[in-house]
Amino acid sequence: MNLVKHIPNMFTLGNLSCGTLAIVNIFNDEPKTAVYLVLLAAVLDFFDGFLARLLKVSGELGKQLDSLADLVTFGLAPACLLYSLSYNIHGIYRYSFLLLAVFSAYRLAKFNLDTRQTTSFIGVPTPITGITVMSMAMIDGGFFYELVFDYEYGYLVFCAVVSMLLISEIKLPSLKIKKGPISNYYQHIFLLLVGIVSLLLFQWLCIPIFYAFYVLSSIIINFAAKKSS
Repeated sequence: MNLVKHIPNMFTLGNLSCGTLAIVNIFNDEPKTAVYLVLLAAVLDFFDGFLARLLKVSGELGKQLDSLADLVTFGLAPACLLYSLSYNIHGIYRYSFLLLAVFSAYRLAKFNLDTRQTTSFIGVPTPITGITVMSMAMIDGGFFYELVFDYEYGYLVFCAVVSMLLISEIKLPSLKIKKGPISNYYQHIFLLLVGIVSLLLFQWLCIPIFYAFYVLSSIIINFAAKKSS
């Protein structure tokens, strides 16, 4: 048995384990611990792909396993967090969190079949969406938090928007840096600056801010490209 080819899968299973433990912590009323577990899972998620390419052991099993792990960690765990934080939301509105779980599953299945998403993404990636949702547990107050978790329509709109963006046709850049001219990375540099400045000024709120600029800047760039063609 060639253990080397299974090293990336071990990282993927670590991602899945962190996601499962995050769900346990959410329902044990330890949402902040869950956030750190999902962040650790994101690191493992990065390295499973990196190691697969480095060791040249990429395969269909790893691809499918990665999607299953991402569904738990960045789809189901954030959906559970939304439910746990929505105690001020009543009636059918509270079940809006299901949208995130459902559309995460749809996106991941679609991603595995979509040949257009080799160097960029079509729709917001599940890990970025999941981390953004999980960051709400660390913000825990302020206008944005209250808008989402104290008002039924705010909660519904938030759940619907982040869910629909997962399967949207918006072209977004991969945040991985590869060889190429610096002109290919102007958006990356802009997003890095947004991330650093918002981190210094707003702490955990920097994650939703980064998410918003990531999506909006991509929409603007796509619109400009279509207009010039």
